[in-house]
Amino acid sequence: MKQKCLIFLFFISNGLYAYQNYHGCCLAPDNLTGWVVTIDSIIVLKTTDGGANWFEQPNTVASRKFFDITCRDNSKVWTCGILGEITHTSNGGQTWFLQVQGLAKYATRIEFIDDTLGWAVCGDGVVGRTTDGGSYWEQIFTSFPQAEFYGLSFIDPYEGWAVAGWPDSLDVNQGKIVHTIDGGFNWDSLYFSPVYEDFFDVHFFDPNNGIVVGGNELDYAPMILKTTDGGVTWDTIPAPANAYYLRALDFVDNQKGWAVGRFGTIVHTTDGGNTWIFQTNPATTTLFDVDFSDTLHGVACGYNIILYTTNGGQNWNIGHIRGINEEGTLNNGNEFIRLQVYPNPFRRNTEIRYTIQDKRWRNRIVSIRIYDVSGRLVKSFPLAGDYSRQGIIVWDGEDDSGRRISPGIYFVKLELDEFRQMEMVIHLR
Repeated sequence: MKQKCLIFLFFISNGLYAYQNYHGCCLAPDNLTGWVVTIDSIIVLKTTDGGANWFEQPNTVASRKFFDITCRDNSKVWTCGILGEITHTSNGGQTWFLQVQGLAKYATRIEFIDDTLGWAVCGDGVVGRTTDGGSYWEQIFTSFPQAEFYGLSFIDPYEGWAVAGWPDSLDVNQGKIVHTIDGGFNWDSLYFSPVYEDFFDVHFFDPNNGIVVGGNELDYAPMILKTTDGGVTWDTIPAPANAYYLRALDFVDNQKGWAVGRFGTIVHTTDGGNTWIFQTNPATTTLFDVDFSDTLHGVACGYNIILYTTNGGQNWNIGHIRGINEEGTLNNGNEFIRLQVYPNPFRRNTEIRYTIQDKRWRNRIVSIRIYDVSGRLVKSFPLAGDYSRQGIIVWDGEDDSGRRISPGIYFVKLELDEFRQMEMVIHLR
């Protein structure tokens, strides 16, 4: 047992973060203060100049990686992530406190409508609810245990909506829209998609009018749905021709909103979601979140990129990450190797991507192995030949014996001579 623990700790201590997957962002009402979290590492970044520069927050108490972050002002902030862990700061990030852990396998989105009343939607159809700012979180099991909730919207203490999907699962029956009128204790189904559709975010302006965004897994086509009767019926709204699969949505009033998604997609509406235009920006990878503090100031984040705007998205600029090098890799002693696992978490297949940046190592043999949390070798990939720039391995979730692995946490370890890199990956049922 001691040996297994040592192996596990060895992985952690030698795990060097690669591309940062910035998965959640928020911008305070002062238009200057904001935060970003990653799902690839336990990192919280903060800006005090509207997104131009970002610095790592000290004293982060989280032990799990993050999905989302939200703020009420420039002091009160909450994060949520793996294993349903929620953390909170009331002083702008100088000190953080763990509020709950084990709410669900993961909490994907967190929202507060005032300083005390908030919700977190999770995997396996779980919803968390607090009435005291998060000192106590109530775990609510909905009647949709297969739902992987990703977005929520409450218009008052009682009425709210949540949406479900699962990125890159290639499973049908994932897209769901559900509704509550009792503060989240009971939920009813409003819309169910029998095809390859995922819903990732939702915003309601009032009890009748709302927008849902998502996409089709087969062709990455974007999906925008609008209702004017509280979700009884939904109309499909055309998206711009050059837009893709949408992952997040934010409105600052009942007219102006933004949605972001795959391949650097940013779309904008000025008429409550009836029509959308594409906004050009520097991103080419998936954008996972967007948040505006008013009609001009906003931030967006995704794979290895944070964007900010001061003119409503007419111009999007790349934020500079201080304390992390310009390439987005943490300055922790190894800038030669990059490792990325996507999708993560995954159900069927996931891609393991690596890049060798230093010419001295480009013709060496790369070793990639997968271990479970006990340190047991699960899968090894024999690599040979000239991997001069980068490689991609598709892992089908099977071990070296061809057996399907159990759901849980695994570690992908890359070795190149004395250099090592590790990424955690979660396999779902």
